[in-house]
Amino acid sequence: MLCNPSDLTALSGNVTSLPLPFELSDDALIHRFLDGDERAFRQLYERHTPRLKRTLERLLGARMEEVDDVVQETWLAGCRGLHGFRGHAKFSTWLTSIGVRATLNHLTRSARRETPLEEDVPTPAGIESGVMVDLESALAALPDHQRMVVVLHDVEGFTHDEIAEQLGVAPGTSKATLSRARQALRLALNAGVSNAC
Repeated sequence: MLCNPSDLTALSGNVTSLPLPFELSDDALIHRFLDGDERAFRQLYERHTPRLKRTLERLLGARMEEVDDVVQETWLAGCRGLHGFRGHAKFSTWLTSIGVRATLNHLTRSARRETPLEEDVPTPAGIESGVMVDLESALAALPDHQRMVVVLHDVEGFTHDEIAEQLGVAPGTSKATLSRARQALRLALNAGVSNAC
């Protein structure tokens, strides 16, 4: 099975058998993979990695160059836990939840090596006259915990209850964090607009 890092990096080549048809459902591919079919895992990986990677890039913010490591950690954890997937949620939702936890772990490990983040609303750095307003940059400038809630709620469509479960906080904390994050985004984006005029 493909549950080790060297196999994940080699997904792009050396398969000599015929590819699986794209029409197979995630559930069918999961069952095939659990029965030892490597092609089924490749299909799942190719189907879900682009969206997963975009989501994790947003969650990582300024550390988006580390996304490949977090994607790999996500798939490794997913591979190890796939036997426990019951299909109560879509596979992509289940995988994204694993990605959120992998991102949190990654950011926590990184934060231990760096200075602690401020809880205050961040000031947009480096906004000068004539600079275009860039939502992705403003999002990347948010503190990690705020960025994660904004991405999960406003981009990925998770509810506050789901976010609370994924991040290990109360739903009210998720709501309050979203409110502070939106305020910080408004300040950053309004500063960009007023400086661009």
